[in-house]
Amino acid sequence: MRDCKIMLKSRLTFVILSTMIAFILGGCVSAHHAVVENMPTPPSPATETTVEVATQNLSMAKRLKNRPTTEYVLGPEDTVEISVFRHDELRMETTISPMGKISYYFIDDIQAAGLTQFQLRDKIREELAKFIKDPDVVVRITEYRSHKVFVLGQVTNPGVFHMRNDFTLVEAISEAGGITSDAYLGGAYVVRDGEILLVNFSKLIEKGNMEENIPLMRNDVIYVPDNKEQRIFVIGEVNRQSAIPTGNGLTLLEAIAEAGGFTHDANKGAILVMRGNLSEPQIMRINAKQMDLNTNIPLQRGDIIYVASSAFADVERTALRISHILQPFLDVARGVMLTDAAVEVLGGAEPRYILQD
Repeated sequence: MRDCKIMLKSRLTFVILSTMIAFILGGCVSAHHAVVENMPTPPSPATETTVEVATQNLSMAKRLKNRPTTEYVLGPEDTVEISVFRHDELRMETTISPMGKISYYFIDDIQAAGLTQFQLRDKIREELAKFIKDPDVVVRITEYRSHKVFVLGQVTNPGVFHMRNDFTLVEAISEAGGITSDAYLGGAYVVRDGEILLVNFSKLIEKGNMEENIPLMRNDVIYVPDNKEQRIFVIGEVNRQSAIPTGNGLTLLEAIAEAGGFTHDANKGAILVMRGNLSEPQIMRINAKQMDLNTNIPLQRGDIIYVASSAFADVERTALRISHILQPFLDVARGVMLTDAAVEVLGGAEPRYILQD
């Protein structure tokens, strides 16, 4: 496997990752409300600026762990050992070719890729039965090399790793040398077939909660962002969709001003601020029609601000709207960050990311 330099243009990376985060939160929020500690105190009713706070547990771990397990499907580069009971001379270890085939003594071009080890066993048994009466065939996988997972971001050794059967999230992170001190676990996620899967990395890594330790599948991408890269993202009915450096003491009104201010269709009474761990976000709904410098909301690194249109006033409908607004951005992010990586790895190379403005 040849080494390739990882080339990331930071500005666009921030926008892409922030966009992914906003999409996840927007598509999953419901109207359930609960008390959240350490959030801004609602301003005085006299100002008509109100803050509603909600929390959501969006972790998908339980659903993902309940999926039925599937047998390992063989592919190119996997190595198998074939043996026949009472025929030691027919023992052989062989590697599946790039074309997905193996040759076994006097049997050529056996299609192995796409089969489980037991299906391959039955296929070889059927061929051997032409020469040996009732052959008792055993097929054992000795090297797992065709199934790969990507572990990217703030891990000690980011790259591509061969996965065995029943390979889990913890095992993949361990293979990558563990997380670094700059890892932002609250924003980490897994991508599978273009879908972002939310798992509580903080509970898994920091608290050892193995309920979040999901089984991985072929070509899964694990991404652990850098805590230093977190921006404030402003979307919706503002004049410029923006990813803004955190800065010192940035407030809600300042962030909206940085994004070019409200559009004519903006509903200032339906602003969402989404904060914290992706799998357990804290969500504020803000009525800022008469917000001023005295009632302004201080922002934190990683906050996502969504300004609803006048047609969407309540929390649930506003949040669900985000997925539709961000879909084009997410499609671009998938194409740049995932498709190229998958193609290169299948060719035997380390993943290379070239992000263009």
